[in-house]
Order: sequence, then structure tokens, then C-alpha cells
Amino acid sequence: MRNLRLLALALASLVLSGCATYSGNSMSDSSDPWRTVNRPVFAVNDAFDQALFKPLAKGYDAITPQPVKTGVTNFFSNLNEIDNALNNLFQGKPNQFGTSIGRLAINSTIGLAGIIDVASHMGLTHAPEDLGQTFGALGAGAGPYVVLPLLGSSSVRDMPGRILSMYLNPLAWLDDVSFRNIMVGVNAVDSRSNLLAKEDIASEISDDKYTLYKDAYLEQREFDIADGDLDDSSLTSDIAD
Repeated sequence: MRNLRLLALALASLVLSGCATYSGNSMSDSSDPWRTVNRPVFAVNDAFDQALFKPLAKGYDAITPQPVKTGVTNFFSNLNEIDNALNNLFQGKPNQFGTSIGRLAINSTIGLAGIIDVASHMGLTHAPEDLGQTFGALGAGAGPYVVLPLLGSSSVRDMPGRILSMYLNPLAWLDDVSFRNIMVGVNAVDSRSNLLAKEDIASEISDDKYTLYKDAYLEQREFDIADGDLDDSSLTSDIAD
């Protein structure tokens, strides 16, 4: 559930950037021409989340010790290093490619299958990349914002990467369907629990959850593609493409 982790970061960035006074004024409507479809899909996703995933996440959060939660999050994050490595390679970032490979090797062995993030303590910083970021780095505009059923926020540019990332995750390679589904479920609940605190803060920022989440997602994606080198004037220029 990379998207939930991305949303957590995005909401946190809005809060830390002073969005306690967020007025609900959205980015240019040109980024969201399909909002008449997106909003109903978002509403269904939100209802499903409130009825199932959020209660499960709260229960998981309440009964799971923090060291265990950290280990679970680290484990699933480690599985994404294959995707990270390939996209760092595609973007011509040999240092980050080496870092992702190194993190995968070290955390998968010394870190007990990724449960302990040994690599970070060795100075190998997490360098997450995906195919959507690769397309963006190559000059592709985001295209219209899209809300996918169950999967949530995306864009025309990001959708192919979402599919590829699923197949690059080692969980997809498991032959035992029941075990694979259990692991996917644990990943989803763990990712959702990591969003709880930030979601509570976000609810105090704006009553328009759809607009808040959309803007948070789009801003974070542009920030990621620019590797953080993004000024305010260029924040929405690519989103409208």
C-alpha cells in the first residue's frame, strides 16, 4: 500500500507547511477535469474505509506494540526496494540504485527479512521511486487526477506504475494464494494504521476531504519527481499538463 504511505507524507507536509489555516481552495481545476466521476468514487472508497479499514487499523494500532508495528512496516517497505532500485536505474541515478540494492541486500539478511532497518543505521538512506516518478522525470505531465476504486488517489501518468509495482512486489510471486492474501491484508492494515494520526489532524484542516487529499497527493507527487527541488511557482505547472 505505497499509496497510503504517500498520502501520509503528503498530509504531513500540508500540516507542517502551515495548512492549519487551509481554506479549501484547490489547485487549478485543470488538474481534475474528471471530478464529477472522481468525487463519487472517492465517497465510495471513503465509506468502505470508514466501515472496514479504519476500524481494523484502530484495533491493530491499539493491540500491537510499537516495536512490532515498526518491524512490520519495515518488512513491507523492504519488499518495495526492487521497485525503487529499477526506477532509480531508469532515471539514471546510479548512486540511488546502488543504495536501494544495498538496502535490499543488508535488510533482507542482517535485518532479518527487512524487519530491522539496519541499512539506515549504516547511512543507506531510503530512496523511494516508482514508474510514475520515472515518467515524470522523463518529462511526462501528470495528466488528469484520477481516483481509483479502492486504490485511491492517482493520475493518468501514475496508473501504469501502480500496476507494475504490484508485479514487482515479491508478494505477487507467492504461489500460496491464501498466504499471499493474508500478507496483502496485513500490509494494508499496517499502512492504514500509520495514517491515523495524520488523518485526525487533516480532519481539523478542512471539511472538504476530497479536495484536501487531492491537493496533498498532487503536491507530494510533484515534490517527489523533482527530488524536493521545487519552488512554489512551479508547484502546479506540471499538474495541469
